[in-house]
Amino acid sequence: MTGVVRHVRAWIAFWLALFWLWMLLVGEWNHIEWIAGASAATVAATVAEIARSRVGARVRVPLGWVAKAWTVPAMIVVDFGIVMWALVRRRRGGFRERPSPATGTAGIRAWANLTANFSPNSFVVDLDPETGTVLVHDLVPFRKSEEPT
Repeated sequence: MTGVVRHVRAWIAFWLALFWLWMLLVGEWNHIEWIAGASAATVAATVAEIARSRVGARVRVPLGWVAKAWTVPAMIVVDFGIVMWALVRRRRGGFRERPSPATGTAGIRAWANLTANFSPNSFVVDLDPETGTVLVHDLVPFRKSEEPT
């Protein structure tokens, strides 16, 4: 693949992710937000691609790991119920260190921990690539909340 195609593909991926992130965060669906989101995504994608190419970073997430994330929406609903029950019972959470669900490239580790952070019940606080452990905070200890992938 030529260098130009690689830059264009990365820029488009950044742009799509940033545009939809903008639309998700503003919570409105109108022409003003479309234009603002497209403008912000264009500037941010350009800056991100310049930075990525200068550093020479290549983050690849295998499609198998992306396919494993199909359980994320269901776990969000389950975890929402767990969190509501814990709030009614006035339960306090805690921190736990456990083995990371993903080993390998930075892309795999980042994807696994990103999808684990969608859970309202559990979120990743820190990861240590040297020891392969993850520090998570759980409101209610429920292993599936920590690794929806």
